[in-house]
Amino acid sequence: MPSRRRLTLDERRAIVREAAKGVAAKELAAKHGITTRTVHYTLKRETDRRRDASHRSVTFSVTLTPEEAMAFDAVLTRHQIATRADGLRRLIRASNGVFQPDEHLAEELQGFRASLNRVGNNITQIAKRLNEAKQKGIAPAFGVASLDQIKGLAMFIRSFANEIDLLAQRRSKRMTLAANAALEELADGAD
Repeated sequence: MPSRRRLTLDERRAIVREAAKGVAAKELAAKHGITTRTVHYTLKRETDRRRDASHRSVTFSVTLTPEEAMAFDAVLTRHQIATRADGLRRLIRASNGVFQPDEHLAEELQGFRASLNRVGNNITQIAKRLNEAKQKGIAPAFGVASLDQIKGLAMFIRSFANEIDLLAQRRSKRMTLAANAALEELADGAD
């Protein structure tokens, strides 16, 4: 079996030219000291390159803040991607693996929704008691237990907001890692 090596640009071009003339993949593999799989991969890559270089008819437009643009440019530079268009094109091609629904996030949000409903019910009950007392013209029964309940609700809402923030940060980190992995994989395959 031939050893694994990278083909030079001239070798790839020669394989494409010879294949276009009808030379079999097996012959090309033997001639260049590579596997037939490498020949097929080289031909597919050339087909993809030609398709990508052909007329593009769909335009994507996005408006960013200067900070977002600088951050995106830094990621592109880190992955040695020459232009923003190339970076966006690579992300779009890899988007099936990046933009997947997050079942874990959905489950956690469902739990938060139930907790928030309980808090809403408690607040409604407190407001109802205060309104009833006001309508009767009496001072509302607002003792230590009521104050403790309100403090507990306030602490829960603060904790709830922190949990949502942490959840969003974790999701963002996962998306960033997936996007970086897609860019690295595509940058490796762009040789």
